[in-house]
Amino acid sequence: MSGGEHAKAVLTGSYRLTPVWLLPIAALLIVAWLGWHSYQSRGVDIQIQFDSGKGLKPGKTQVMHNGLEVGRVKSLLPSNDMRSVNAIVSIQPQYKQYLTEQSQFWLIKPQITMAGISGLDTLVSGNYIAFAPSAKGAETRHFQALKKVPAQGETSGGLQLNLKAQELGSINEGSPVYFRRFQVGEVTRYSLSPDGQFVDIELFIEKPFVSLIKKNTRFWNASGINVTGSLYSVNVRTQSLLSIIKGGIAFYTPEWENAGEAAVNGDEFLLYTDYEQAEAGIPIAIEFPVNVALGKANTDIFFHGFKIGRVQAVDISEDLSKIIAKAVILPEMQPVLVEGAQFWVVEPQLGINGISGLDTLLTGRYIAMDVSQKNVKRAKFAKHFIGRGKKPFLPASSPGLHLTLKTNALSGISSGSPVLFRDIQVGTVQDYQLTSDGVDIHLLIKPEYDHLVNKSTRFWNISGVNVEADLNGIKVKSSTLNTFLAGGITFQTPQPKAQKIKNGTSFWLFTSEADATDQGVHVTIRFDSAEGLKEGTLVKYRGLKVGRITGLAIDANRDGVVADVSLEKKYQWLASEGAEFWVVRPKLGLTGASHLETLIHGSYIGVELIREQPGVVNRKIQTHFTAIAHEPGNKKRSQGLNLELVSQSLGSVKRGNGVFYRGIPVGQVTGYKLGNPADHVVIYINIDDRFTNLVGEDSRFWNASGIDATLGFFSGARVKTESLETLLAGGIAFATPSVPEQPVKSGQRFKLFAEGNGDWLKWKPEIPLQ
Repeated sequence: MSGGEHAKAVLTGSYRLTPVWLLPIAALLIVAWLGWHSYQSRGVDIQIQFDSGKGLKPGKTQVMHNGLEVGRVKSLLPSNDMRSVNAIVSIQPQYKQYLTEQSQFWLIKPQITMAGISGLDTLVSGNYIAFAPSAKGAETRHFQALKKVPAQGETSGGLQLNLKAQELGSINEGSPVYFRRFQVGEVTRYSLSPDGQFVDIELFIEKPFVSLIKKNTRFWNASGINVTGSLYSVNVRTQSLLSIIKGGIAFYTPEWENAGEAAVNGDEFLLYTDYEQAEAGIPIAIEFPVNVALGKANTDIFFHGFKIGRVQAVDISEDLSKIIAKAVILPEMQPVLVEGAQFWVVEPQLGINGISGLDTLLTGRYIAMDVSQKNVKRAKFAKHFIGRGKKPFLPASSPGLHLTLKTNALSGISSGSPVLFRDIQVGTVQDYQLTSDGVDIHLLIKPEYDHLVNKSTRFWNISGVNVEADLNGIKVKSSTLNTFLAGGITFQTPQPKAQKIKNGTSFWLFTSEADATDQGVHVTIRFDSAEGLKEGTLVKYRGLKVGRITGLAIDANRDGVVADVSLEKKYQWLASEGAEFWVVRPKLGLTGASHLETLIHGSYIGVELIREQPGVVNRKIQTHFTAIAHEPGNKKRSQGLNLELVSQSLGSVKRGNGVFYRGIPVGQVTGYKLGNPADHVVIYINIDDRFTNLVGEDSRFWNASGIDATLGFFSGARVKTESLETLLAGGIAFATPSVPEQPVKSGQRFKLFAEGNGDWLKWKPEIPLQ
């Protein structure tokens, strides 16, 4: 290569990146990142519809969740129908997934109510929109704001329940729900049921307390103050000051019931008006007579002093014949709710036996219950019972001797009347009841005295005052002042070692001690009517008391009266064939008066024993008789001389007419009958024992009744009569020509002449009298 020759330069390109280019690249990346971050962090615009824009301010009103801002109101626009306001709200993007159909928004603003002050923080920060997010449901950008604040915790789970109430009372939305005075929920809303019969109340139970609600849980209105009381005590019941002001609901689950299933959302319960009604149990119905002063509902039911239930409602039956009490009984008392259980009303009573039911003066009337231990073991479960207006007699299983006394009439006895033995009270009349044949009286002898009663015991009524009066004076007899006022029964046991008796044995209740201690025989006598008769009417034999009437009743054919008569033991021979009974009443007539003592003592029953043949003593026993209308006469008397007179006609002769000898009464007409054949009349007369010797075979009898008058032109008028008595009442006279050689026997017949012969009156035999 020559020195003059120059080398040719070759140019090549260079692609090296210098550090100066890093700056714009970094700036570009930063801008891109900022743009992307700005895009990702931009808010989600949603639309919330409010009834009014009052309290909302664009750019200022925040959307809050649990105290954190999650969005802000951007603008306010009127709705298409101009009836509401649409708030355009920007929600932070991290909450986008919670913008679903189940999410809720509502406006929080300060409120002052009776229950307190809410939204107090808004006084500083202003109103804000509360947000309750929910990830459930489809996404949406349009929401309807709630018109009120939802129940506390409603958005965080819990239990929704429905209550049905008769009336709303003082319950409001937001009223607390209590358990043991601790708030566990609140009322969310209420409305009238579609049929208008109930108020539907919705409430919310917070999640931690859901397990407290069972299917058998009881709810009651705990609003205000519940005051119940009497002279004995005053009960004031309330849950809290808040429930007094705002109203409230309380609940509990009965401990005596089996644990029920857990309640679920939407379960329905009955809302009771108060705590007492919520004490639910076994429902029963008790029927009381309409004359029982049962009172109103809420009457307590006691079993031997323990409260076991309460009457919830009182109604009257459709036929207006009974009062029906609907009650509930504690479930643990189910064993005593059996057929035969007894219920009765206890109320204060001031009587002659003292004061009973004194506790009801303070606590008010209540219903008592009792049941026989025998029934508890054998009887069937029952829910319908018959109640009484007073305490019934004790069951046979209770201590003591239970007896039944039968009588025709109560006669002053009442429930509580004492039963005495030697004027010491040994028992009490428990009850009485009407039967088809009289009255049954139930009484209880105390256990320590039951040995005083056996098979030989006789009971009699000692009620009131026993007054016996006659012409000789007045006798007044009463056992004790208590029996004088309240009635009473006493008894006597003549044979202490007689056979013992069992519970339920029946005795007859005599009307007096005389009847009870009488060991005679009982007979029955049928009368056409009971005129002049009553219990205690005497039976007399020839003026001597031989018995008395112990009872009267209408006979089976209803055409007469049957008297039960007790004949004294020493006169029991009168209960035999041939005995005749009749009612002795006072007689007043022109010829005089008879049986005047009956004007004071009253009528009595006469008895006579007729002998068909002389000397007949042994007779068959007879206990059933039919009374005759008059004193017996058609048969021969058991004493004196019984004769038969045959006449063409009866004339003026009557039963009871005298039989005269020389104008002196020596006997009487005892009866008459039509002869057979019927061409004559037979008249029965009885001559007293003292004058039987005056009658002989040749004695002459004639009708001495009336006046024998003879009138002639020359002889004048002649009037003849035996006596004033025969003139007025009639009678029969006789005469005997000589001293009878042999006595005349009873039953012999004589002719009765229509009038006497003058020669007969001249007979003057010297006949000795007995």
